[in-house]
Amino acid sequence: MQPSTQYHRFDRTTSLITANLVGGGLGAIPAMALCLGHILYNGHLTLIDDSGHWWSLILFLILIVIGIIVHELLHALGWILAGRVPFSAIKFGVDRETLSPYAHLRQPLPINPYRFGVVLPAIGLGLLPAIIGIIGNLSLFTVYGAFFTLSAGGDFLVLWLLRNDPPQALVTDHPERVGCEVLVPVDNSSK
Repeated sequence: MQPSTQYHRFDRTTSLITANLVGGGLGAIPAMALCLGHILYNGHLTLIDDSGHWWSLILFLILIVIGIIVHELLHALGWILAGRVPFSAIKFGVDRETLSPYAHLRQPLPINPYRFGVVLPAIGLGLLPAIIGIIGNLSLFTVYGAFFTLSAGGDFLVLWLLRNDPPQALVTDHPERVGCEVLVPVDNSSK
């Protein structure tokens, strides 16, 4: 019979309010850089299309609402693909206090697949649309990408909290706070 693995446990969580405030600052820097990049590359950035019609702004707002839902689905997709967890292991909801949507992983996962799931919305909804917007001179794409880069600030904060944890660690997503508990195997080989 093999002995069970023992773990050192580390709290890598923060409150949802702190994640929104501090994360907002972390997300604001790359979001502003994307908008500035668009202006420097194309000479302007606007939410109204060149014909002056407001339909583009209305469409933009609809896509923001859809994107908020997709953001949480991308967390789940990242964990499913990189961590090979079933869809049933993920719980979706909305925090009543802050009205923030969330995706919560209900089973332990190796740290690198967890990180992948955490960063996937910033890439898929933030960076990629913004790059397309900058290259194609599509202001709405750039602003959309900048908005979702800003909204991924809490995710950037989680990645920052995990920055020194080893690749062999497991994580358990916290059910009520932003972040996770990190489980690092105890090295018993020196005993």
